[in-house]
This record gives sequence, C-alpha cells and structure tokens, in this order.
Amino acid sequence: MNAILTLVALGLGDPPAPAALVCPAPIAAKGEVKGGPLLPHTFELTHRGPAGTITITKIEAGCGCLRRTLSAGVLQPGETVKLTLEVNTLTQPDGPNRWQAVVGYTLDLPGPPAASRTGEVLLAMTATVAREVVVAPPQLGFSCTGEAAQTLTVTDRRAKPLTVVRAASSSPHLTAEVGQPAAGPGGIRTQLVTLKLTAAAPPGHRDEAVVLLTDDPEYPEFRVPVRVLKRAAGAVTAAPDEVTVRLAPGEEEVSALVQLRAPDGKPVRVEAAESDFPGVAVKWSPGAGPVATVRLTVSGAVARQPGGCRVRVRLAEPAGQEVVVPVSWTGGTRK
Repeated sequence: MNAILTLVALGLGDPPAPAALVCPAPIAAKGEVKGGPLLPHTFELTHRGPAGTITITKIEAGCGCLRRTLSAGVLQPGETVKLTLEVNTLTQPDGPNRWQAVVGYTLDLPGPPAASRTGEVLLAMTATVAREVVVAPPQLGFSCTGEAAQTLTVTDRRAKPLTVVRAASSSPHLTAEVGQPAAGPGGIRTQLVTLKLTAAAPPGHRDEAVVLLTDDPEYPEFRVPVRVLKRAAGAVTAAPDEVTVRLAPGEEEVSALVQLRAPDGKPVRVEAAESDFPGVAVKWSPGAGPVATVRLTVSGAVARQPGGCRVRVRLAEPAGQEVVVPVSWTGGTRK
C-alpha cells in the first residue's frame, strides 16, 4: 500500500490522459463489394476534450488507392468533422482487404501556462472484393521520351455485359479512344480502350487518371490510375523505371535494386537519394561509373499493408539531373 501511495505521489501512477480526438466507429466493415467501383466511407471525428483547440496535422494513408476528404481541420470542444475515405477497388486484389489511415492532431491547451500535446487516431475499412468485370491492366505507366500508346481491355462475363460509352482524362496530353465491343473466345465480350500520350507532354513525373464511363448503373465508372514519366532526350534512365515489391512470409524487410545509366554512356554519380515515405530506406553506390546502383528497402511494418511512395535520386553527374522512381508494395503477412 505504501508503495502504491508513493507512486501516486510521484505522479507515476496517474493514468494516461484520454484521447481528445475520438472516432466512435473507427472500423468500417463493408462486407462483400464489387471490384471496380469506388468504395467510400465517412468517419466522424469529435473533440471530446474539456478545453483547447484541435488542429488536424496529417492524414496518412497506407495505400495510394485511398482518396481523403476532410470537412474541416480545426475543432473546438464538442465539435465534429467528417473524413471521407474512398477506395479505388479497381486496383485491389480479390478477396479480403483492409485499408487504413492515420489521423494525426495537435491539442493546444489554454494557459497560463499554455501547453500542447499530440495524438493519433487509426481508422480502417475492411471488405471482401468480388470481381465480375475486369479492366486489364487496372493501372498503367508511361515511361518514354516521345509519344506512346497503351491499351486497356474491359472484359465482362455476365449475361448482360456493360459498354464503355466514353472516357475522360485528367490531362490534355493523355487521350483515350473507346473501341467497339466485340465477342471474344467463348462468346465473352471485350472492349478495348487505347490511351495515347502526346509528344508535347512536358518532361517530369505525374500521376494522372483516365475515367471510363459505362451504361451500367452498378458500374457507373472505372478510375484507372496512370503514372507518366516523360524523360527529356539524353536524360539518365532507371531500370526498372518503376519498382513493385511484396513481403514474403517470414521476411522482416524487402529490397530491390535500381540501375541508372546515361544513354550516351557517360559516367553517372549519385549525389543524394531519398524517399517521401517513412519506412523506405535508400542507399546508393559511391563514385562515378557507367552504371550507378540504388537500393530501396521497405520495412516489414510498412510492407504488410499495400502502399507506395516516390524515391527521388539527385545526380552529381550528369549535373542537375533528377530521376524519380515510383515504388509500390502489395502487402504481405508473417507465417
């Protein structure tokens, strides 16, 4: 008893302060959903503290397939904001899936003396994806110096298949031409959509999207992510120009190598490289040579949930050039 009283007197027995930002239902179980359409859910976040101002400082999603919309970023006691998470199920695997986001906040307490503390709220959506209509590939990447074209194939095995009636692009340099539906092997109907990147597209890396609009109310649209890496003539190239890794059972981390070369054979030397996502480590070979090597390592804590980032490599030779390598991981589990 005396020991307990001593701990309380020293402040070591005090319980932790309750969270100021609270979500009454932090996990949304959506059951079985159709693969392809967007899957939205709105969470409510309430300031349950007795005093102070809450400022939401970040919303980190574990997957690039999540779009986030927040109704407000500052709350007073008793106020509630709404956060909508929207999953693009087109790019997600069939079967059980889990998507999560971390909401970070700061609570500024009134003084004197003024004080502040930070906190996080973990939100998650779960669903089992079942696919009737297939868009292949579900996402595209262009890596080129001039104009280029790629093709999407929409396959519908149902007795009454849908038709893509129109396509819209997020970029004037990316166009989509919708072909006529045709019967494939076994009478299964397919439809081709040709995406073209114009030669006038500016150099650099951009994330675009093409939306396929259909005549089926169950599948009103498919949103196809398109990564564009337009290289200037003579620019250093990366091989591979996009990295995808998966954590195997029992692994604590997963790595991949990227090789950088100049098209004219001149020496390449890396000055610095960094990832825009915590948990992805980057190392590179020292010195200059015909090939420079960059190693990307994704920690197990990160790779167990689908996600992605960009790694920016700044070159000392050729001076002034930068190479951006998109990196994605598809998730994995321990044994």
